[in-house]
Amino acid sequence: MGDFKRRLKRQRCIDEADMPVRDGLKKSLVGVIDDGTKTVRFVIYEAERSEELAAYQLDKTEVQPQEGWYEQDPMEIINHIRICSENSIEQLTELGYSREDIVTLGITNQRETTIAWDKFTGEPLHPAIAWNDIRTDSTVDAILARVPDRNKNYLKSISGLPISPYFSALKMRWMKDNIKAVRRASRDKRLLFGTVDSWIVWNLTGGPQGGLHITDVTNASRTLLMDLETLNWDPMLCRLFGIHRDSLPQIRSSSELYGIVKDGSILDGISISGILGNQQAALVGQNCLLAGQAKNTYRSGCFLLYNTGPRRVQSTHGLITTVAYKLGPNAPPVYALEGSIAVAGGAMKFLRDNLKLIKDVAKDTEHIAGQVFSTGDVYFVPAFSGLYAPYWRKDARGIICGLTAFTTKNHIIRAALEAVCFQTRDILEAMNKDCGMPLSKLHVDGNMTSNDLLMQLQADLIGIPVLRAHSWDMSALGAAVSAGHSCGVWSVERWRNHATPADTFLPTTTDDDRDARYTKWKMAVQRSLGWATTKKSITMTGQTKRKYSTVTNHSQSVDVPTSPPQSRKGSFVDGQSIDYDKFGNPITDDGVDDNVEELIKYSARKFSIFVPINSENDEKTILDDAEYYMSKKECDYGMCQCCQTKKKLQTDWETIEEIIENDPEIIFDGDDNPIVVEQRNDSIVTPSIGLNNGTQLGIVPKVFKHICSKLQHTSLT
Repeated sequence: MGDFKRRLKRQRCIDEADMPVRDGLKKSLVGVIDDGTKTVRFVIYEAERSEELAAYQLDKTEVQPQEGWYEQDPMEIINHIRICSENSIEQLTELGYSREDIVTLGITNQRETTIAWDKFTGEPLHPAIAWNDIRTDSTVDAILARVPDRNKNYLKSISGLPISPYFSALKMRWMKDNIKAVRRASRDKRLLFGTVDSWIVWNLTGGPQGGLHITDVTNASRTLLMDLETLNWDPMLCRLFGIHRDSLPQIRSSSELYGIVKDGSILDGISISGILGNQQAALVGQNCLLAGQAKNTYRSGCFLLYNTGPRRVQSTHGLITTVAYKLGPNAPPVYALEGSIAVAGGAMKFLRDNLKLIKDVAKDTEHIAGQVFSTGDVYFVPAFSGLYAPYWRKDARGIICGLTAFTTKNHIIRAALEAVCFQTRDILEAMNKDCGMPLSKLHVDGNMTSNDLLMQLQADLIGIPVLRAHSWDMSALGAAVSAGHSCGVWSVERWRNHATPADTFLPTTTDDDRDARYTKWKMAVQRSLGWATTKKSITMTGQTKRKYSTVTNHSQSVDVPTSPPQSRKGSFVDGQSIDYDKFGNPITDDGVDDNVEELIKYSARKFSIFVPINSENDEKTILDDAEYYMSKKECDYGMCQCCQTKKKLQTDWETIEEIIENDPEIIFDGDDNPIVVEQRNDSIVTPSIGLNNGTQLGIVPKVFKHICSKLQHTSLT
């Protein structure tokens, strides 16, 4: 009798909707806009269910105008969202639902990708610069030149991030330096900057007609402009990078009612109540909501996030500190450590497109690599454009080593799979050292996880169970949880106790075996370092001061350039990089702040000044110390422990680069102590002096002659 009543009730629900509904129960629906690097998706979930109800996706067009440059069309993103949402909602009628059942929208997006647009016209001022774009190398040099010791980690105590082309502030600064339309929009107070989530929300909520310019804490934490403690834009960082506060979005939590869609599309009238960066969204979707849990997403790159709870862990092993989520305006923020791997699935595409070893990435990699039981001692380091965490070495390049006469393509393909696993172990090792809490299991998702061999290799090489989610894309699910939570249809507490279905892979190797293989991987990484030798920019070498002669006359200072402004090579996009007013005077924008030491002396950590060594130390090999290359940093102008002594100046003075950089404000007293003074109109008269090799200095400026007189005892060899 009871079964009959249940069947009758289910049939009544079906009759009311005139269409079949899963389990005979209608639930509230949550829509998710999922903007990835390659695709745009619109996904619909039933509240508190992890399976997708309906979905539709379109591929994006990515343009590569130069090597290492990656651009996307911002308008294409908006158009794809409208098409995908229409097609997804059409599928609802077959499932007994309608558009009116969608109670709210969530947004998850590719992080660090940066867009500049005009707030009055809504037009993008430049293509979106993608997260993996490396054009900002010169901008990084300009920032590092003003940071004490040129230390790329100097701002980590505030933002949690190193100074790297990876993050949005550098992309914003590059556009202001090189794109004339962006400079003019900034000068006219009509410039808006934002990551993709800001661009989407602004367009959906009205655009030029009152669109909301907002972002959430997870995306803001990837810009290098947000203070991790206050969760707001840091005035010092904005001033340092020359980004005006008015052009940046308002920072909100990851789960709250932001506004209503007002773009005239099929989504019109639906509220927006959840925003998360895609990797943080995957952390929520994987239900890693407790401190000590971690997830790894395997796509073109890999992104491993480790939940540290309310504690902000400052990594000393090459990881970055980021906001994991903040589920409500009054909820406490939850932080995470993150390690990013530049090349994961990209290595498989390299084998397919460049080496022609496989035809289908999904099928051939598992099948061909599975025909051999090991790599035959072959190791593949896919550092095609450098190594990300925990090394952060842009001078590394890809290598395949350990080849013998018996090596086949099977071994190379298997080595490529193992490279993904070894890079994941690199990050886990660093996380264990930073947190002191070894991971007990690793949750994984992403399209590469369909490869069973890869998952088993991962478990074997890290020595802990690997749990693969049944859904390959957990980012959209996490955004649905966040949006549904703010509307009261998806309880986070219930979700935290929800057991997410997963396949488990257990390690099958011994500790000795996996450690021996990992040691050889570190040897391969060692050999990949230092391959790319990039020329230091003028800013980094301190040569810019040679182009100007500063004449101080009481309180007035005049800069006299040696060449006209038109000859400046600051912009290779617009050509001429300086605008002029109607009177012919150059118009300057708020650029990178020179007074960085004054700005950060009260908030950033102090670092010691380099002191030249007098004797050469024997450099340890990777076999002597497996951790050596975890902490090894770039050689900075030959002033590192690994450089030969003969390349250094054996002198008690500061290095010659620092002396030249500080001229002409340095003179010396009778005890040969350097004194910084202001140079006046009267020149310093010094007799012509030669160096030890007898070189005549008749053409050298007089102030240089005076400096050289203090270096006569110095050997330049």
